[in-house]
Amino acid sequence: MSFPSSPSHPCLEIDLALALRRATAEIHAEIEQLPLMARLTSKAVILDDYRRYLRAILSVYAPLEQILYARLDDTTRDRLGIMPKLPALIADMEEQGLTFNSATLAFAPGPALLDDLSTTVGGLYVLEGATLGGRTIARHLRGIIGAPLGSTRFLDFHGQNTATAWKRFTGGLNALVAQKVLVPDRVIAGALTVFAHIHTQIKLTPERSIL
Repeated sequence: MSFPSSPSHPCLEIDLALALRRATAEIHAEIEQLPLMARLTSKAVILDDYRRYLRAILSVYAPLEQILYARLDDTTRDRLGIMPKLPALIADMEEQGLTFNSATLAFAPGPALLDDLSTTVGGLYVLEGATLGGRTIARHLRGIIGAPLGSTRFLDFHGQNTATAWKRFTGGLNALVAQKVLVPDRVIAGALTVFAHIHTQIKLTPERSIL
């Protein structure tokens, strides 16, 4: 997918968030259809399903977030209005009485990403976009499981500010493209790589034990 930058098609006209959503729609849908995720959003979901989700997502999320944030400069991070969500995930696990091997997590596989700001931001688009679906899932789980679910800090990371946080993030994306700080093709490539990595790792996680 190419985005011309000629005077007749200035970067300012690109809605990068929309382009990302369209480019990643297929792999995003495939992740939602994986058994682990489908169970989480079903009407038959139980607390053990949520706990299995926390276990599985930790092994995927921990190395991914650490890799992406290590490559991100403070200025871009502030422009996008993002922050690490791993502490929230760990707090949810502890609330559910789940333990994990931090040494094992340090060696969990990460995606094969170019060390490039645009590619990195593409990966962060995947993590930040997950907060939209996460809030919906948290609401679904609370309606079925109730109080034993606990705080859902990770799934409902931004809480009532989810829409505002997403607007700031997408506005930051478009501003950085307009300033030619980000290259749209590379941002999209980064997002696709991270989505593909998540899809593969969620499928493999039940076969591994990290807890």
